[in-house]
Amino acid sequence: MIRKIAVFCGSSLGSRPDYAQAARELGALLGQSGRTLVFGGCADGLMKEVSQAALAAGGKVESEFIQDLFRESDHIPGAEEHIYPTLEERKLGLIAHSDACIALPGGMGTLDELSEVFARMQLGMKKRPLGLLNTCGYYDGLQAFISHMAAEGFLTKEWGSFIQIKSSPEGLLKALDDQASVIR
Repeated sequence: MIRKIAVFCGSSLGSRPDYAQAARELGALLGQSGRTLVFGGCADGLMKEVSQAALAAGGKVESEFIQDLFRESDHIPGAEEHIYPTLEERKLGLIAHSDACIALPGGMGTLDELSEVFARMQLGMKKRPLGLLNTCGYYDGLQAFISHMAAEGFLTKEWGSFIQIKSSPEGLLKALDDQASVIR
């Protein structure tokens, strides 16, 4: 079982209540299974939902902050905190402190973090289980684009199928645990 999972997600709740519900479900599953949540540190939006649910379920939480964006209100009691001077160093911290990565719905920051992990794996820097929680079909377009990249010869079929895409938190965690045993 994967022990530490970085979760990339929005600092807002998005337009559907299902996004927050899925974040809470994932956080609770992480906490109940004794896993550590590693996340971007913001105490707003989906980041807040997943981190509070993980802590409430008895899990450990690591908050990765950007120094210039840290607000005292972002401090989450019970979370281990790491503060980085730049966005780039924070991304590297999220990756370094985790054994797998999951992207929930989010904006450009979430996409940036997801792309960083995927590119590093392609370059052979570190392979790790990588998943998208496809709540309400949020990542359908990205899934189609990844397939398009493979069809156009810019991504091998191996890499096109490397990201686990599931609509339920429980199904995604199982798929990532299964993928971890193949990668190692």
